Amino acid sequence: MMETRPMEPVAAARSRRGGRRRMLPAALALLALAWLAAPHAGARQGARGAPLAGPSEQGAPGRVLAERAHRAMQRAVSWLLARQHDNGSFGAIPGASEQGELGITALVVRALAGLPAPLRTEAVARARERATAWLLAQQRPDGSFGQPGTGLVTYRTAIAIDALVALDAARHAEAIRRARDYLVATQFHTAEVLGPNPEDSPYYGGWGYDRSGVRPEADLSNTAMALDALRRAGLPEDSPVWQRALVFLRRCQNHSETNDLKSDEVVIGQDGGFMYDPGLERRMSVPVPRPDGRVEIPSYASMTYAGLLSMLHARLRRDDPRVQAAWGWIRRNYTLEENRGLGTHEDRSRGQQGLYYYYLMFAKALAAWGEPVIETADGQRRHWAQDLVERLLALQREDGSWYNDEPRWWERDPVLVTAYVLQALEIALPWLERGAGEPGAGGGAER
Repeated sequence: MMETRPMEPVAAARSRRGGRRRMLPAALALLALAWLAAPHAGARQGARGAPLAGPSEQGAPGRVLAERAHRAMQRAVSWLLARQHDNGSFGAIPGASEQGELGITALVVRALAGLPAPLRTEAVARARERATAWLLAQQRPDGSFGQPGTGLVTYRTAIAIDALVALDAARHAEAIRRARDYLVATQFHTAEVLGPNPEDSPYYGGWGYDRSGVRPEADLSNTAMALDALRRAGLPEDSPVWQRALVFLRRCQNHSETNDLKSDEVVIGQDGGFMYDPGLERRMSVPVPRPDGRVEIPSYASMTYAGLLSMLHARLRRDDPRVQAAWGWIRRNYTLEENRGLGTHEDRSRGQQGLYYYYLMFAKALAAWGEPVIETADGQRRHWAQDLVERLLALQREDGSWYNDEPRWWERDPVLVTAYVLQALEIALPWLERGAGEPGAGGGAER
């Protein structure tokens, strides 16, 4: 999960309740953490206005794949429940003596809350309640969720919001409200923190790791998590938070037509994808040297899907140039073999870093986009949910868990990775066979 910076988020996930069930009505705006209930729920319109097939209208191939996914999820849940600590938590902070890691526990709770109905057993309910009790005990007076001396407060607070919304938004309304208010208060935008001209700061509109909100180092990973949580938590559409966030988002995008940030060292690219931050962090993807001595920071997949999702949360329309540019990158770089953009010709293995976080962001963003089929730049029509489910089932280990050989961002922790995968499967299941094979199935409703 972590280097010096936290895992590329113990990410917030959006939940779907089953292969044959209709998608959950988008209820809360906070998470609707699996993301914005709005983009995920409700009937979508095809390119000519015809409704796309719903989850209950799956064909035989979709049913077969959904049944395989249910069996895989059942094995994963059994494996996870056996890893719950005596105090109700899951996971561990490396080197810590006490049991439990807050972000991992919240991710597991989120996954258990979104399971298909046949998998929601008494044992699952008991484990979920114990984990939730431990999670709530970690909320601080300022509304944040954190553990002493370990940072990651933005991530953990956002993921906790997601879990609580998925469990029972009404029951946990006060805890959700306090956590939402914390995230709003810690967005970077004030002169006190950023200087006399705050909008000139590359960090304006973003979120970072620092719990106090006074060390201005924002990144897209934290920002995407925060925006997802705020949308799920029901932050009003007219909140200035959304417009401030759009300033930060455009400065993380390799799209020189809209990215207004100037630098003597970094050249903004043209591919439409997203970087980890406004070209300031050199450790996430390998900079590409240019003849003039400056560098270009490559876009990579997990951040590009996070960027697309964040723009949709902020209610940008599909025809906005920023959205179109990101979608173009996705169409040209569609793959589940790697977290594209992190690998280099010298070291292809870097593309396996953060792979399972990427799968979760892939599912969330494409479900929010609202169409079952992607037409790639080379003319292929890819049913993304089928591709994702097949890929994840192929990677499951004998014991029912998932694991990444690449340790970056804590992905050698099978509890973390298994929670990621369960959420990704929950999101993908309702989309299996949805509109597949229909010539007009690619076009979603205008937003």
